[in-house]
Amino acid sequence: STLENSQMKKTLIAMAAVAVTSGAMAQAVISGSYNMDLQNTMSAKETTVGMGDVIVKVSSSEDLGGGMSINANTTFQGEGGRGGTISSNGYSFGIKGGFGGITLKNYLNASNNLSAGVSAEDDMNDVIGSYNFRTRLQYDFPSMVDGLSASLRWDTTEAAPDAATDFVVGTGITKYNVTYATGPINLQAYGSNADGDSLGLVIASYDAGIAKVSVAMQDLHNQNELAITAPLSSAVSVGLHVIDSDITDAYGARITYAMSKRSALSFNYVDSSLGGANAKVGDNFRVRLAHNF
Repeated sequence: STLENSQMKKTLIAMAAVAVTSGAMAQAVISGSYNMDLQNTMSAKETTVGMGDVIVKVSSSEDLGGGMSINANTTFQGEGGRGGTISSNGYSFGIKGGFGGITLKNYLNASNNLSAGVSAEDDMNDVIGSYNFRTRLQYDFPSMVDGLSASLRWDTTEAAPDAATDFVVGTGITKYNVTYATGPINLQAYGSNADGDSLGLVIASYDAGIAKVSVAMQDLHNQNELAITAPLSSAVSVGLHVIDSDITDAYGARITYAMSKRSALSFNYVDSSLGGANAKVGDNFRVRLAHNF
C-alpha cells in the first residue's frame, strides 16, 4: 500500500542516514581529559580548588592508497566551568607516502626539551620563560635505514596566536633533525642555519624498563636537562625533571596513582630559582584528579 511504501522509504532513509553518520564518525578519533585541581601558584600562595582545563583533541586520517595517507588533528583547551574561555592549541595537516612526508602545523612551543609528566600551574616551561606561538613546515625523508629518521623544518615564530596562519611571513630559519632509535636507546640531534656548524640541541634517552632516563644539552642559555620516570608498581609511577641553565635552576617532581585505565590522582611540585627575563621564581604544587577519554 501507499502507507507501507511511505513507511518503508522513511525507514530506508533513516538507515542510510545512520550509515552515513556512522561512516563519517568512524573517520575521526576524539580524545582528551577532564581535570579537578587543588593548587597554588608561584606568585600567590593561596590554595584554591577548582576545575582544571578541559582538553579535547580531534584526529582524522585516511588511506589514499598506493602507500599514501593524510593525517590531520587539532586540540582545543577550555577553562573549566560554564562560560570559560576556549582556545585552540594548534593544528596539524600532513601527507605521507613513498616520497616521505610533508606536514604543516602551528602549535605552542615550549622552552623545555624534556618532560617527566610534571603538571603545575607554573610548570617546567614557565620557569624558563613561557610558551611562544610557532608555525612549521616539515619534510620527513623516506626511511632508508632501520631506526634512522631525518627531517628538515622551516619555522616562524609569531608574536600573537592569531598570526600562526601566516607561515610565509617571517620564515627564515631552516632546521634539521636526525634521530636514531634502537631497542631502549634513542638519540636525537637538532641544528639550524642559525647555529652555524654546531648542533644546537642533543637528546639521549635510555629505557631500562625499571626506569627511563633522558638527558638534553642545548647551546641556548647553556641549558641542560635531566628527566627520570619510573613505575613503582602497576598503579604508582614517579617522575623527576631538572633544568640547569643561565636562566633558571629548577626541578619538578610528581607521583601518580592510576585509579583505573583512564583516571588518575597525582601530586605535582615545581621549584625554581635564578629567574631570568620572563622566567618565574618560587615554588608551587598541584594535586590533580584527571579523567581521560
